[in-house]
Amino acid sequence: KVHWLILMIFLGACKDKYDAPVHIPASGYLVVEGFINVGIGSTEFTLSRATGLDSPYVLPESGALVNVESENGDLYPLTEQGNGKYSINQLAVDFNQQYRLQITTNDGKEYFSDLATPRITPPIDSVSWRPTDGGIWINVTTHDPTNNSRYYQWKYEEAWEYSSRFISTLEYAGSGTFTNRPPADYIHICYLSDISTSISIGSTAKLANDVMFEYPLTLVPYLTTNKLSRKYSILVKQYVLTKEWYEWKVKVKKNTEQLGSIFDAQPSDISGNIHCKTDPQIPVIGYVGCSSETEKRIFITRSQLPQTPVSTGYEDCLEDTVANVYPDLIRYFDDRTTIPISPLYSSAGPGIYAYTGSSNFCVDCREYGGVLQKPDFWQ
Repeated sequence: KVHWLILMIFLGACKDKYDAPVHIPASGYLVVEGFINVGIGSTEFTLSRATGLDSPYVLPESGALVNVESENGDLYPLTEQGNGKYSINQLAVDFNQQYRLQITTNDGKEYFSDLATPRITPPIDSVSWRPTDGGIWINVTTHDPTNNSRYYQWKYEEAWEYSSRFISTLEYAGSGTFTNRPPADYIHICYLSDISTSISIGSTAKLANDVMFEYPLTLVPYLTTNKLSRKYSILVKQYVLTKEWYEWKVKVKKNTEQLGSIFDAQPSDISGNIHCKTDPQIPVIGYVGCSSETEKRIFITRSQLPQTPVSTGYEDCLEDTVANVYPDLIRYFDDRTTIPISPLYSSAGPGIYAYTGSSNFCVDCREYGGVLQKPDFWQ
């Protein structure tokens, strides 16, 4: 994340304290994240402040006026969504014009990005995967038959289905009594999601043809996550960058992902193409480009994976047996930290002689962080 770039501009891997000879505004540096989407979909920007080198608090920038501006002066206002986020649903773009971002912060300062020419992103040819010893690699393949794209970035959104260790068919009604849990109210299957945080970029500038074949996007591990335990999905989003935009992202990637030892590349200035009109001496962190977006989603089920151990997240869960005796049931279930699983019937005759149960975490999949509602796109 570029939020922490202010730390990297002047501090390398040295352990000795370094007092950077720079003027830091009292309000901090403005950080601008996002791009002008000239294709289908919304344009979204996040504004924040990175303040100080010793205490790098990152604060959302609220109350700003944010517009996309065409070179002939047409304005497309973005609506504040809260937490420093601003968006507009769909831009009516004239591809014969250039566009830029215009920001007026609540302290009255004006910021403008450089005018940028809209870029059209080619479709993603395929999103594929291949197994390795530690997990599966997600790969992206794309090409531009006109040889005009050359510089690419990818982001992705992950979603996965998982199941708790035990399936509860009962609900505890209190005072040692139970009711049957309707199948519609089962709590063992949930869904979680995550978004990419690393910078995934690639270039075909040195190749004869503008073809990116099986770019390694991300590794989904077998054992340190439960993403592959039942069903996994990834939505890959692709953008075409200009050469300058790409080179800026290369610097950001080095500063945020490759610093940490004396052998790493030294931090570099990552001011981009955004400038403060009110005070040109104030640095701004960010680069505003102008591109369309293409995307592709795939699903992977557990049965498609190699026969190798895959983490469920519930390896330590145990099932308890509680005698169908009033004091035992009260002691085990009344504090609501455990959930009943199912009744146990005696083989000697009718009647329930015990109940099984386990901790909330092992029975209710929501305790792991997911939700019961299946995503709209789920297959």
